[in-house]
Amino acid sequence: MGIGQQFLMHPKTKINSFNKSSIIFDNNDNFTYCDSENLSSIKLNQISLTKGKALENWILKNNIENDSQLIISNNAGLFIPEALFDKNFITDYYDKFDKMEESDIIESNLSCNHLNSIIFKVPNKLQSVKAKYLNKSKFFHYQTLIYNYLISESKQNSDKKLYVNIQKDSFDFFLFFSDQLILANRFPNSGSDSFLYFLYFIVEKNELKENEFFISFLGRYSNYNEYYSSSKLFHDKVEFILEEESHPKGNNSSTPFLLDLHAHYFRHS
Repeated sequence: MGIGQQFLMHPKTKINSFNKSSIIFDNNDNFTYCDSENLSSIKLNQISLTKGKALENWILKNNIENDSQLIISNNAGLFIPEALFDKNFITDYYDKFDKMEESDIIESNLSCNHLNSIIFKVPNKLQSVKAKYLNKSKFFHYQTLIYNYLISESKQNSDKKLYVNIQKDSFDFFLFFSDQLILANRFPNSGSDSFLYFLYFIVEKNELKENEFFISFLGRYSNYNEYYSSSKLFHDKVEFILEEESHPKGNNSSTPFLLDLHAHYFRHS
């Protein structure tokens, strides 16, 4: 699934760091809790939510705070310029963008530069977890967090860069020219061949000339070495962002860069 929007970004925006604890919800119904020192995962299912104590025990065992932020990473976010955003039509926006279940609710985040709203859906099971165990928490979309980071990363950048975030079930492309976001796209991850196909698609659609832009991977993970090698076959300007960061067991996560982003903020806060 793709998102293709064009926005301008404010050059003096200051990025907001992560909370000290977050819970990431991914495509496989996994909850991954992370703070400055710990990483713990549990798989959600209807039994653990309604009949069992597994989730409650997991929360107690990890001393998970009631206001830990809940990060949605199992679906794409819809970017809408804040100047055009009307919360009264939030469901209408998303209904034209992606399928919704009747029990889904639609949430939105405002980017840290206050120029874009990112709209996303929250499944019923996650709403139930929040209401029962984490009623002071707030929902955030993972693309909001990555976008906020890239706003800061691109402030001093004068080049054209295609930032790439690879996850187990999807990958994201964020195209920047200097400090301007040109597009944000998410596609399903079916292996390195599918990645290369969509990479070519983005390059051709945006008329990116060979070696006149950077492919900037948002991390270097052994699971995706084939993706990196494929990119280097046709492009010389390949770089890695935050490759020195590593949250414990982060390489085995379905969303490794989100964990490294946490580690980065913890170390530099």
